[in-house]
Amino acid sequence: MAGKRSNRDIKLKRRRQSSNVQQELVDIIENVNNKPILRQSAIQKLVAVNRRHRLKMPKSVGILFCKKCLTFYDSENSRTRIKHGQIIKSCHICQDVRRLGGGPKHHRR
Repeated sequence: MAGKRSNRDIKLKRRRQSSNVQQELVDIIENVNNKPILRQSAIQKLVAVNRRHRLKMPKSVGILFCKKCLTFYDSENSRTRIKHGQIIKSCHICQDVRRLGGGPKHHRR
């Protein structure tokens, strides 16, 4: 007679599988030889998987696309500037601005 699986085992298995899928999507996004359409759809799938399974977005991928409209940053649809040690990314599609980094050292704590 087979025993029931506990909810904990099911959750761990689901989380492990979703982490594997997340890593595969990250590999697709980071590969510059892939077509932009493939990378764009991988970004949308990655965001959906992360929301569904409450996973954190990897830092290496999080800076590659706009968080508001989910478009892949490239030289045609975005602008990247560095001002006082802070990276400023502007999306030309949704007009969103993201500031990364702490700015000048005298403002940091």
